Amino acid sequence: MAKRIAIIEDEVAIAENYRDAFSQQGYDVSVYHDRLSAMRAFEQALPDLAVIDVGLGDDIEGGFELCRDLRSRSRTLPIV
Repeated sequence: MAKRIAIIEDEVAIAENYRDAFSQQGYDVSVYHDRLSAMRAFEQALPDLAVIDVGLGDDIEGGFELCRDLRSRSRTLPIV
């Protein structure tokens, strides 16, 4: 089974670039453009790696908030 990577990035072109690069290496990639949609998805299952933009649109601290939420769910989840 492919490792799951979550990309949380509000700029579509950047998110697509990450998605394409990881997908070409065989990873299962999910893209979220805001903190709330990512948090909803993470309530169902955590990824194997999260790549998070710090500022998510108008949610300037959104990446940090999401990082704190993920860290409270898992102490070992890799977060970039």
